[in-house]
Amino acid sequence: MHRWSRTSLLIGFVAFLLAGIFAGRNLATWPARLSYPGQQGSEGVPLVEMLHLREGVAIYARPSQNGFDVAVYGPLFYLLGSRLVNPDKPSYFPLRLLSVAGMLGCAAGCGLLAFWLSRSYLAAFLGPMIFLSYQMVTSFGTLGPSDSVALLLFFFGFLVAYRFRSSRTLLLGAPLMTLGVFYKAQYIAGPVAVVLFLFLTKQYRRAAEFTGLLGVCVLGLFALFQEVVFHDQAFWRHLLVYGASTLSLPRLEQSLLVFAIMLLLPLLFVVEYLRKFPDKMISCYLICAAFLGIFTYCREGSGVQYFFESVLALSALLPVALARKVAQRVIPLDLIVALGLTLIAAQAFGVTPPPRPSDMVKYQAMQSFLRRTVPAHATALGLTAGDLAQAGLETPFPDLYLISLLARRGKLSDGDLVSQIYAQRFSVIVLDVNLEKERDPAWLNYCLTQSLRAAIGRDYELEATLDMPSPEKQRPPERFWVYVPRRAK
Repeated sequence: MHRWSRTSLLIGFVAFLLAGIFAGRNLATWPARLSYPGQQGSEGVPLVEMLHLREGVAIYARPSQNGFDVAVYGPLFYLLGSRLVNPDKPSYFPLRLLSVAGMLGCAAGCGLLAFWLSRSYLAAFLGPMIFLSYQMVTSFGTLGPSDSVALLLFFFGFLVAYRFRSSRTLLLGAPLMTLGVFYKAQYIAGPVAVVLFLFLTKQYRRAAEFTGLLGVCVLGLFALFQEVVFHDQAFWRHLLVYGASTLSLPRLEQSLLVFAIMLLLPLLFVVEYLRKFPDKMISCYLICAAFLGIFTYCREGSGVQYFFESVLALSALLPVALARKVAQRVIPLDLIVALGLTLIAAQAFGVTPPPRPSDMVKYQAMQSFLRRTVPAHATALGLTAGDLAQAGLETPFPDLYLISLLARRGKLSDGDLVSQIYAQRFSVIVLDVNLEKERDPAWLNYCLTQSLRAAIGRDYELEATLDMPSPEKQRPPERFWVYVPRRAK
């Protein structure tokens, strides 16, 4: 007995050591990521859209010559964020802090689920550490966009439903999931899994009640936003058309490859655990999370954060399987090896290095250049809308990437923006591509349609190039290319 007690302690120590090394390494970068004043990833666009909403701009309106916010995130995200952002001094810090709170809440929920399944404190504390060991949790969980909080709302709604799966109290999960839908309608494995579970267990009446309550909540809030909060705007089009129009099935092969490398190994061990210790609702969640993650990763501009639900489930179930073997006095050597390999694979995707002091210098140089050469509150256009807004410029068309993508797919016209470029409405246009020398058609088409490139090339000329901070780079060696109206010369 005493000998096995020491063996089990050693197993727990090794598991915590493996997870702790990677989790600690990732968490150590959080202060630099949170405090960096410039844009990281694509967080500049929602920041500007929140500023527009704060100023009274109809962000869910149709395209016009005055401006256009694509606004594909949920209204709750914009409404909450617009209260947190200071319009006089826009900062990403409040939004990033909100994301961190959401991600830490998800980690806590992961530990809670692991404890419910195993009644083991080993699993309860190991689950959150495994979750935080994933590089994608750090890379996306410290940014301003809505993923973390939306994931938290959906996951906690599922936890409520799972905890009370044998009673009508399960219905209390529906309101939380509804809030998730209107924060970002992305992580829907929870509600789908609950309905699937109720049907598989032949609880047809409860399935109808849950589906009905969820439907009433969703339709009720949708009507509130469409008819009251965003009255006379195309709210439904932004959510149901623009957001869904970025799907690209040719990316399916890449999606399957990412899933296989990052998640297939732990999935095999979890499936084996569920075969020995069946749990239909957890199985439903795992299946739905995997399928939806693979499918939604096929969207243009998507990232590995769309596999968050699979990572949550596997981070909770892998330590449960480990704790079960320890309780059975079986040395889980295979699981320890699998855990180590899983944590190594978890560092391969979603990798974005933390900002460095040199990035701060580059960011300040760009801000200084814009403030020195462009009048305050002048109208600007660019792929780094957040940087432009922080320099005190107006950005009526903040999401140049999605405008171009939707225009190429025929979902909207870029004519309004093209006409404004021809009219030289913009005092400065900041791009991450040299329109005269770039020869890669894929990169040219990535963020600008042919008509937009032609308009800029005819009526604007290159004024300067600036070093780009590494958090904004999508390919090396990338720079800012600053264009000004030709008559300004």
